[in-house]
Amino acid sequence: MEIDIDFIRFLFALFCGYFLTLSGSLSQLVTNNTIASPSTLGMDGAAVLFVILAQFFSIGIDLNISYVHTAFILFLIPFGLLSFISLGRNRKTNNIWEHFDIQKIILFGLAFNLFVGAIFSIIQFLFMALNFEFPTGLWFGSLKQYDKDYLMIFVVIFIITKVYILGVSQKFEALNLGSSFALGLGIDVQGIQRIALLLSFLLTGVVICYFGVFSFLGLIFPHILRSFGFFKSSMQRELLIGPYLTGFIFAVVDQSCYQFDIYGAELPVGMVSSVVGAIFLIFLVLKTKISRA
Repeated sequence: MEIDIDFIRFLFALFCGYFLTLSGSLSQLVTNNTIASPSTLGMDGAAVLFVILAQFFSIGIDLNISYVHTAFILFLIPFGLLSFISLGRNRKTNNIWEHFDIQKIILFGLAFNLFVGAIFSIIQFLFMALNFEFPTGLWFGSLKQYDKDYLMIFVVIFIITKVYILGVSQKFEALNLGSSFALGLGIDVQGIQRIALLLSFLLTGVVICYFGVFSFLGLIFPHILRSFGFFKSSMQRELLIGPYLTGFIFAVVDQSCYQFDIYGAELPVGMVSSVVGAIFLIFLVLKTKISRA
């Protein structure tokens, strides 16, 4: 059997795997919670809302850009506002951060994702009933709808992210040893936590706006990395090297979905991640409960 590898698609999958892994690692690091991820914190649902809004815009307004570009532009507006508020040096922001309860945030995030899923289903039904085009594959992400025009956006975000992580990787290593330890070294713990979560949101948003939801990959991939002693003993290695490895794994899985279709239909790799990720989340929750008992 001849294998026909789509290298541009492979590159996009590599970027997506890299972004989602780094997003998950940052989420788990700054919240000090092993089940925190873009999926469990509600970031997936928030990004999906902007894609749905972009679809409405594409119907009501004749834009010269695709709805995925519109979705990302819409996403950047509240992201910029959130960044301005979160990074502002004001007492209200600091008070909110001091009362940050990760357990409640995770419960809210999961509930919010379920709410968005319900809204998504209703809107999809209405669009189909009115004979409007709707991105039905959004909830289960796939790389098959890639466009070379997206590449520059992913490259720019990758470079910005890489430069930032290289500059603060030692601070993240200290934070991994505990907030008190990091504070003792003079590190602005709250500031770095805010930036990390904002970066996690950005990386998740760009993937979802262009390719849909790959549920729980941000949860699974960091744990896969930590199953190897090389990454488990060093947060710097997990952040600087790990995303390349999991990005490659994700690209290989996506190519497998591309090569081996089912009766002519491609199995969305996002569907695979949703099923495996949901089982993995249940396993992690049970494992956490047992370890605390």
